[in-house]
Amino acid sequence: MKKYSILIFLLVLIFTANAQTINPSDFKELSREKYIDKCKGAWLGQMIGVTYGDKYEFRSNGIPILDSLDEWSSEALERAFAQDDLYVEMTFLESIEKHGINISFEQAGKAFADSKYPLWHANKAGRENVRKGIMPPLSGHPRFNPHADDIDFQIESDLFGIITPGLFKEMQQIAEVFGSIMNYGDGLYAGYFIAGMYSASFFIEDNVEEVVQIGLSCIPPESTYRKCIEDVITSYHQHPDDWLETWKYIEHKWQDDIDCLPGNLVNIDAKINGAYVVIGLLYGKGDLKKTLEISTRCGQDADCNPSSAAGILCCMKGFSALEPLWKEHLPKVSDNKFIFTNYSWNTLIDASVRVAEQIILKAGGTIENDIYKIPVQTPTPPPTLEQWVNKKEIFKPPVLTEEIAKWNSLWKVKSCMKSEEVGVFQNKFNRDNVLILIPPEEGVPALIEYFSEIPTNAKQLSIETCSPLNKPFLLRLRVDYFLVYEQTVNDTQWVKLPVNIEKWAGSQHVITIEIFSMEQKNNIAVCLGNITFQ
Repeated sequence: MKKYSILIFLLVLIFTANAQTINPSDFKELSREKYIDKCKGAWLGQMIGVTYGDKYEFRSNGIPILDSLDEWSSEALERAFAQDDLYVEMTFLESIEKHGINISFEQAGKAFADSKYPLWHANKAGRENVRKGIMPPLSGHPRFNPHADDIDFQIESDLFGIITPGLFKEMQQIAEVFGSIMNYGDGLYAGYFIAGMYSASFFIEDNVEEVVQIGLSCIPPESTYRKCIEDVITSYHQHPDDWLETWKYIEHKWQDDIDCLPGNLVNIDAKINGAYVVIGLLYGKGDLKKTLEISTRCGQDADCNPSSAAGILCCMKGFSALEPLWKEHLPKVSDNKFIFTNYSWNTLIDASVRVAEQIILKAGGTIENDIYKIPVQTPTPPPTLEQWVNKKEIFKPPVLTEEIAKWNSLWKVKSCMKSEEVGVFQNKFNRDNVLILIPPEEGVPALIEYFSEIPTNAKQLSIETCSPLNKPFLLRLRVDYFLVYEQTVNDTQWVKLPVNIEKWAGSQHVITIEIFSMEQKNNIAVCLGNITFQ
């Protein structure tokens, strides 16, 4: 009898322990109606953002867009159906529907390898790796993928937050499966960050900074990606009404030439573009138009970044709260299919709901009377991946920092073709200490930058230059990215170009000098001698 009493007592203890874990306070409630409303907002926000910025994609690199932007109209949504920002993540959704929410690394990789659409950078390298038999997570590892820190997974990770409302653990699990196909380290963390902000947005409606902080909690504190975003937040608090100050700070501290395109101003590094997403969100202060404009003006991947920012903000707001301007044309295109997928707007929402409900149940949640009871999950960083330590050895800039310091330590080269003809030379064209630059490609300038205090009594900046090949070039000078001087040069002999900078003397500013070829073929070399404040 005692044995049975002990057994019953143990069973009661076990039942009591289990009962304590099923506590109403351990769950959050979200109605199916509200989930659908925010899901629709998330997808439409991406469509709005990518069509708002698509004409500016990589049109302004290393320099913010300060000219007026074109007005956006709802008819632009027609362009969204051919955007890789959207159709790539939809092929992820299709593969989840086919293989289930417990899809394996290999199943996800092979599904991606079967895709027929054109790809670039990390996506392209990852797909080619899988086709060669290098499966994820190795397909995204820098050992096999020189684009491991690129933006690719960042722009495709929205889906994984949309289908995991408040479920950060599930978000990381499924995002790792797909993100490892093409990215690693910071490139993978970028996706966790973006998806984490979406996951949080289903329960937060008006506190953008809280959403950003929750996204940061999903990635390791020691990662360079997180440190970069934390710098955005710090600068935002210091300059809450001047996004350009934060842009300049991030550009100077985090923008480097250690990427897959050394010497070119184009930078698809995940953290830089992730910073632009956050600049748009914070300085937009909950206003969709401002968020779109600022994230676009930051430049670089200027369609992907507003797409991510607007997707997150519209998820927070919900579809029903968006002004008619943003969605009035949607009914006319809602049955159009996104290219390379079987989804239209209407079927995309249904598919998202189906998968989200499966994940909610898998996580221990319930669905009763159209109410999701979602277990509370605290966002936590995943295990830290090893850093890409030899990156600087692989991606060497055209002119090394120590080399340009011999010419003028106050300036740095931000854009230039890699060539034996480029660099700092002695005894060239009757001068010692000559910097020779060649624009990296047609239409893209060679560019050098000064970011420091301009001497108090300076009245002008004197630039010595010449065109040794007798090819005309255009020299433009900007202060704080505003154009203040331009001059065509076609002299084989040295000339001095005086630029009045008196109004900026005595304070810190960014000065950029751009050199454009005036001919269709990019066949110029430009010499720069002394650049001095006088």
